[in-house]
Amino acid sequence: MATPKFTLYTDFASQWAYVPHLVIDENGYDPAEYETKQVGLLEGENFSPAYVKINPNGTIPSLTSPTLAKPLVDSVDIAKYIDANRPSGPSLFPTDPKQLAKIDQLIAHVHQDKLSTNLVLLQASNAQELGAKKTGGIGTFVGNRQRKLVEYGAANPDVPLYAMRTPQNGQLNDLYTADKVGPEHEEFFKATEEGYQVYAAGLRELDSMLELPFAAGDKVTAADVHIVPWLAHAMWATGGKDVGDFEPLRARVAKSVPGFDVGEKTRKWWANMSERESFKKNYPKLH
Repeated sequence: MATPKFTLYTDFASQWAYVPHLVIDENGYDPAEYETKQVGLLEGENFSPAYVKINPNGTIPSLTSPTLAKPLVDSVDIAKYIDANRPSGPSLFPTDPKQLAKIDQLIAHVHQDKLSTNLVLLQASNAQELGAKKTGGIGTFVGNRQRKLVEYGAANPDVPLYAMRTPQNGQLNDLYTADKVGPEHEEFFKATEEGYQVYAAGLRELDSMLELPFAAGDKVTAADVHIVPWLAHAMWATGGKDVGDFEPLRARVAKSVPGFDVGEKTRKWWANMSERESFKKNYPKLH
C-alpha cells in the first residue's frame, strides 16, 4: 500500500474540519492517499497535550505530512495544501487574480469572529433559551471542555493555551451551571441579541456577494467549501434536520431581528451545492 500523502486531524462535530473533507472529495482523492484521525471535540480532547503539540491553538482541523516542516492548523492553508497535491481535476484556487480576490473575500467573510456560529450554538437571549441549551447537550459540551482545560492545565502550567482558554471557557461554564439568573446573565443575553443583529447583517451581506451558480461564479472554488460548513453548522445548531431546511435558522434570527429572511441567492447557491457528490457524502444530514 502506498504511503498516505498526509494525515488529517478531524472530528464530526467540528464545522471547519469539513472544509478539507469537501476539498478532498472535490479533488478526487482515493481513501488510500490520506488518513484521518478523530480528535474528540465533544469530549474536549482537542485540548489534550498530545494534540496541542500538533496544534497549539487546540482547534480542528490540523494536517501533518512528511513534506511539511510543521503541521498546518488553519483551514485555508490546509485546503490549499490538499488542493495543490490533488490527484486530478481543476484547482479550487484559480489563477485569475480577480476571481481569486473574490474567493479570498468570501472566505474572509465567513471567518470573521463577529459571524462565528458560536453565537447560534452557545449563546442565548434569555433564560428559557439558555435552559434549552443546557438540557439539549450544549451544557455538557461546555462542561467537558472546562474539565479538560483544568485537568490539562494543571499538569502543563507552561502551555499558553491553557492559561488563555481556561478562564474564557470558565466564564461560559459558570453561566451554564449557575442555579439562578444574575446580572452576568443579563449581560450575556444582551450581548447575544446584539450579536444576532450583526449576524443577520452578515448573512445579508453574504447573499449580496454570491455570484451564482456557485459562490464565485460558474465553478466550485475554495469559497464554496468554506461557506458550506459555516452555514450548515448554523442550520444544525438552530434545530435544522433536513439539509435543505432553512426555516429553523430563519426563525431563530428573526426572533432577534424581526423580518429577517435567508436571501434568495443563498437558497439557490445552497441548492446547487447540495447536488454535488462531495456535499452528499459529507452532509447526509446537517452537523
